[in-house]
This record gives sequence, C-alpha cells and structure tokens, in this order.
Amino acid sequence: MSDRKRIVFVNLHSDWMLVKTASVYIFKFSAAIKHGYLMKYLLNQPEYEICNYINDRGFSWLRNNNDALMKLLNLFRFAENRKTMKVNGIDPKKITVLKSASEIKPDDLVILYNICSDNYRGMDGVHAFKALSMLHFHGIEGESDVINKADVNCLFGEVNLETNCELYRRYYHVDKPWVTHPFVYAERFQNKVPFYERKNMAFATGTITYKHHKEFVETYVDPCDQPTRKQIKDDPEFFKDTIFCTSSDYLEDDAGKKINAKDSFPVKIYKKIYNRTHVGKQKKYYSFDMVEAFNSYKMCIVGEEILGIPGIGFVEGMACGCAYIGQDMPAYRDWGLIPGVHYITYDGTKEDLKRVIEYYQKDEHQAELEQIAKTGCEYVRMNFNGDAVAKSLLERLEVQQKIWLEQRGK
Repeated sequence: MSDRKRIVFVNLHSDWMLVKTASVYIFKFSAAIKHGYLMKYLLNQPEYEICNYINDRGFSWLRNNNDALMKLLNLFRFAENRKTMKVNGIDPKKITVLKSASEIKPDDLVILYNICSDNYRGMDGVHAFKALSMLHFHGIEGESDVINKADVNCLFGEVNLETNCELYRRYYHVDKPWVTHPFVYAERFQNKVPFYERKNMAFATGTITYKHHKEFVETYVDPCDQPTRKQIKDDPEFFKDTIFCTSSDYLEDDAGKKINAKDSFPVKIYKKIYNRTHVGKQKKYYSFDMVEAFNSYKMCIVGEEILGIPGIGFVEGMACGCAYIGQDMPAYRDWGLIPGVHYITYDGTKEDLKRVIEYYQKDEHQAELEQIAKTGCEYVRMNFNGDAVAKSLLERLEVQQKIWLEQRGK
C-alpha cells in the first residue's frame, strides 16, 4: 500500500492552467498554462501521487448541458486523457486515473480550478479537503453559491481577492481561509543583455480584454479590464520617446460569432467551434520574441487589471532584468516586493507614469535605475521560480488541510 501523499485534480487533462489541453493542440487556442510549474514539480517529487478524477464532463472538445450528447461524447474522455498526457510528455503511468468520486479518499488533497466550471460537479459529495484556485475568477453573481455548495475548504491564488478586489467583495461571500502565492516566470525568461546596452525606455506589453457582464460594469463602469494597457496603446504620441508598446486587444484579429438564445442547436455548435478556432489568436502579438523584447529595454510596464491583479508579464520582465514600473498595490507587498527597492511605483495616471520614466531616463539616475532592476531581478529569480513557489504552495495547503482534519477529529 502506497504511503505517498495523493494530490487529486479534476479533469486534469482539460485544465489549461496545468497542461496543454485539446483546445490548444487541436484548436490552436492560446493558453499560458500559468500553473504548469505545479505539475512539473509534482511529477518530480516521489512523495506525491498525482490523481486525475475524470468526471462526467471529462470530454472537453465540446461541453454543454445536453446530457444525452455528453453521455455519448464522454465515451471518449479517457482516450482524450491519454492523448493529452502524451502531447505534454507525461508518462500516463505517473497519473492515477479515478473514474468515480467515491475513489477520492478522506485524506486526499483535492485541487480545483474555478476557471474550469466542470471541476465542481459532484464535489459536494466528496468528503476530502478541497482547495480552490481563484485564478481568472469570473466575477459573476451566484458563483459564490456554487463555491459554497461544493463545500470548498480553502481558496488560493496569486492575489487575495478578499483584500484586493472590490468586485469580489461585492458578490462573493465565501468564509474560507486564503493561501496566496506569486506568479511564476517560465524558464525561457532570462536576463541576457547587459543593462547599459539596452534602450533607455520602457517596454509596455500585455493583452487587453473587456468584460461586459453587469457585475463588472456596475462595479467599475468601464468594461476594460486593463485600463492602463489601453491608455498607453491608445496614446502613442503622448508616450513618444518614453514607452514602446506592443499591447494587444484580445479580439483584434476576430471578435467571433455571438451565440444567441434563438439559434438552432447546429448553429450554436458551429459558432462554438468557430469561436474556438478563430478568437484570441493575436497573431501580431505572438509574432515577436517576448524574451528578446524585455532584454531590449531598461524598464517595463505590464498594466494591472482593474480587479487589483497584476499581470504575469511583470514577473517575466523582472526576470529578464527590467526595472518594473507598477502601481503601489497590496498584491506586490504581499509577495515581499518593496517600492523603490524591487520595483518603481507611480500613482496610476498617465501623467505620473510619463514623469517617472523621464526621471529615470536622466543620466544622473541611471545608477539608481540599474540597482532597482538588479535587486528586483535577483528577488524574483530566487522567490518566483516554479520549484520554490510550488513547494511553498503545497506546504501551505497541507497546513490548511491538517487544520481541517484536526477540526474534523481525523
């Protein structure tokens, strides 16, 4: 009998936060796989057993509420799992497949992803510790009830939404502990070019998205989720000689086809497939080498989401040796970053952003700028690498699990 610690994921093969899924390798959908480092770490730690509970929505190519159709399609869910593991270079023998929720043990650590709504199915009947990632939370009324119904025991994410996000505070009422962890840079983001050889400007990047649902608009009025990115992109003349911008609108290549309630079933299927294969390609945005771009500039800007969440690009830029410029938000301090030491702050206005850049462009402030870039880079590379973050995250989740088990008298 194995004494390894079991980590259970739900529909691991279709979780685009963890692996390259069918939507990526078949439909060519773009996905950052932001928690791929967690899978990599677990696969290299013999004390852990990775389990994939494949539920009745395990076939990911097409999901809807037609039970008869899903019953037919789900005949292929295990084949999809095997294919996805192969595409990701994961030995299927290293993943224990669970075909029923009853196979989840009381001392298992179950990791769920809110972005994958199929993760919730049947979880209210699972009596094990359940930790829910709130990365890319939807921000809609009623989702709080779904989380509570699933009897989630702990929330985790790059940002504590309870303390950082007004939208979350308005519409979510989940009285559970939070575990936070930083974003992680991919290994390809390296500091390659000496600071003095770089252009004395700021490099701005990041995707611009819009959220039109009523909860978002009622909270923030403007549907743009990354207003700073849009502000820089839309006013190149104002930032001339200070910022080189490559920010991209998510829908700039193809806005997709709107699915209407009155559409027939075949039309809805066609539109879903079209949107999966055409929307969000951002061909121009992905046509250049981001590592090379970061290494070409002394400073970088990756405008935060209005939700109070920084973009992952800031970590990547700092790992490449850029002095990062961002707003003085609680999230940065939660990760141990100190303004003026690890990164540079401004007040959120375009005028102050330009002022700060021009200040550091001056010859007499170059040494100060280089020191901030150096200190920030060293801190990020030591604390925001995949192994360090995965190890810390799992340890802290296990602490919460231990508290939960003790309270239950286990």
